[in-house]
Amino acid sequence: MDHTTLNIKPRILYHVAKAAWEGTLFDRREEICTMVSEEFQDKHTRRQVANQIRIAMGLDPHDNDLVLNDYDEEALMGMSNDSIIITNPDACQSCPTEKRNCEKACPLQAITRDDLGKVSINQEKCLGEGHCIQACSFGALAEKSQFVPLINLLKQHSHPVYASIAPAFAGQFGAEVTPGKLRSALLKMGFTDVLETALYADLITMKEAFEFDEHVKTDQDFMFTSCCCPVWIKLIENKFPDLMEHISPSVSPMIASARVIKQFEPDAKVVFIGPCIAKKSEALLPDVKGAIDYVLTFQELATIFEATNIHPADQEDHEKAVASWGGRVYAYTGGVSAAVATTLEKLIPHKVQKLVSLKVDGIPDCQKLLEQIRNGQFTANFIEGMACKGGCVGGPGRLLPPEEGREHVKKYGAIALANTPVENPQVYTILARLGHDSGMPGLSGKSPMAELLSRKLVQD
Repeated sequence: MDHTTLNIKPRILYHVAKAAWEGTLFDRREEICTMVSEEFQDKHTRRQVANQIRIAMGLDPHDNDLVLNDYDEEALMGMSNDSIIITNPDACQSCPTEKRNCEKACPLQAITRDDLGKVSINQEKCLGEGHCIQACSFGALAEKSQFVPLINLLKQHSHPVYASIAPAFAGQFGAEVTPGKLRSALLKMGFTDVLETALYADLITMKEAFEFDEHVKTDQDFMFTSCCCPVWIKLIENKFPDLMEHISPSVSPMIASARVIKQFEPDAKVVFIGPCIAKKSEALLPDVKGAIDYVLTFQELATIFEATNIHPADQEDHEKAVASWGGRVYAYTGGVSAAVATTLEKLIPHKVQKLVSLKVDGIPDCQKLLEQIRNGQFTANFIEGMACKGGCVGGPGRLLPPEEGREHVKKYGAIALANTPVENPQVYTILARLGHDSGMPGLSGKSPMAELLSRKLVQD
């Protein structure tokens, strides 16, 4: 077998998800380990396979041939505070020197090796975007999965469980899988309802339009956007802390969706589904923790569909379209700034002429632009950054190439019933349910609505 094809992660995710759905995971965990390790006994030790199963269950690798320790069951009940991207160093021993692409895939040099060639991650440098995982064919780098406790939650029926699905979902599960069919598949899995995260992007778009009007007064003022990209924000926090005062204080649409839902149903659980691995880390940030309960990537959701024998293409088409064009195009580079510009034109027409936007994607290009801004070499006043090339559609948890994903999102955006959040009646329905029956609530400053949609960035 070719050394470059030894990634057993998809197979293990499938077996773990299937056993979890059937309620037999704890009984069958060692059986799964034996079954998979026997297939690759010439290349993989049982310990490597056991650790891959642990990672799929949301646990750290350990130095044992058994899958679980006595204290692990409690750790499986929720999201861990530990790092999301982790290493399984023993797997590196199977990797030929000339095939070691993980270090090259990290633009921040957070990945290093010791004298024995085992990989490690400098968590202070790591931004958690996850493209290094795609570069590793051996499972030595992986992100923890959260679907084991999620599946348990769905089967218990103890809480209403909502899926907040990212705007990049369009087309990801097949051209024949309409938004309505995907919604039906998730309802069949046990979710109470399925919501477009893009609707909450509509709320954030309006908030950022007001913030632009409030904060950008002179030629020297500027504002960082793309609150939807936690890696872009973390990059500024870690390497450009002197620029943090220019970051929009808005939460991401992911966090906004959960906070709003839990205003209506405090006992609800909210699961974000998207192409981004870094969202798993964002959900654990101290100032937003507790909003999102679990995060799945599109790849993980596709595995769960396969394991549960739920085929989205065969489901009934029950669409619940709620978002505007502006909310949906958050999924690709330039979408956020375009949404804010069109919204600003509706809300504060005289100010839109003063908006000069600049968009950038990919961590190297983001760093280069931030250096230029720090040195005063910029002309824009509304700056959008995305860590992944192409924007969210380029996230490492995607199922489609970024260009194809972008085209699907553009088509889905084009059929939205409203162009901007200002014209979207669903936005006003949410505002009314939150107690704003007439007029436009204050979405910037210290108003209750602004506080609900804000995060508190901490500056040293």
